Amino acid sequence: MKKLLLILLFSIFAFSYEINFNKSFSKVVNPDLLTTQINISVEKKDELKVNNEIEKFNDFIKQNKSVTLKNGSFTLSPKYKYFNNKQEFIGYVGNLRYTAESSKAKELNIFMDELISIKDKSNSEDVKLNISNVSWKISDELQDKSYDELRLDSIIWIQSYANDLSSKLSKTCEVKVINVNESNTGPIMYARSEMAYSSMSKSVADVAPVSSEQNITVNPNFILECKWLYVQEEMKHFHLPTLLA
Repeated sequence: MKKLLLILLFSIFAFSYEINFNKSFSKVVNPDLLTTQINISVEKKDELKVNNEIEKFNDFIKQNKSVTLKNGSFTLSPKYKYFNNKQEFIGYVGNLRYTAESSKAKELNIFMDELISIKDKSNSEDVKLNISNVSWKISDELQDKSYDELRLDSIIWIQSYANDLSSKLSKTCEVKVINVNESNTGPIMYARSEMAYSSMSKSVADVAPVSSEQNITVNPNFILECKWLYVQEEMKHFHLPTLLA
C-alpha cells in the first residue's frame, strides 16, 4: 500500500512541465560622445630634439580640461635605412598617441585646432600630426544605463507573461530561470566624417558628423514551470506522514 501511494504521489508531483524560450528586448540609443584618435610623430637625428618636440604637444594635452583623453602612449624607436645593402642608423622616431573624447563638438574642435596650431608653429617637416576621422560612440555610462533598463523590462515582461499564461491555461506558471545576454547590433562607432585631418589642415571648426542611432539589445533566456491547478488543490488534502503510516 505504501509503495502504491508513493508511486501515486510521485505522479502527482511530476505532473508539471517546463517552457524554455528566448526573447529579445531592444531600445534605440543616440550616441553621446564624439571621439577621435590623435597621433603625433617626430623624426630627428637627435633623441633630445625628438623629446623636445613631443613635449610641446604633451604639455598642451596635459593642461587640457575641455576634452577627455584616454589610452595615452609614447614610444621612441631608432630608425634605420639600407644603403648599398647595409643597415645605417639615421635617427629616432617618437610617437605620441591619445584618444580624445567629448560630448560637445565645439570643445573637441577647439582642441584639434590647438594641436594643428602647435604643429604649424614647429615649421618642420619632421613633425607630423594626424587626427583620425571624428566619429560618434556610446559612452560606457549610457550603455550601462540602457542595459539596466532592458534587463528590468525583460523581468517585468516575463512576470506578466507567466501570470497571463497561468490564467489562460488554468495552470500555475512560475519563472524558474532568467539568463540575460547583452549585445550590440553593430560596432559602437558611428557616422564617420569623410575627412581625415592632418597637419595640412588650417582649421577643423564645426566638425561634427551626423549622429546615427544604435540598437542595444538583451537576449534573455527564460524557463517557466507550469503545474496543473487541480493537482495543487488536491495535494492540500493529502498528509504524507498519515498516508504512509
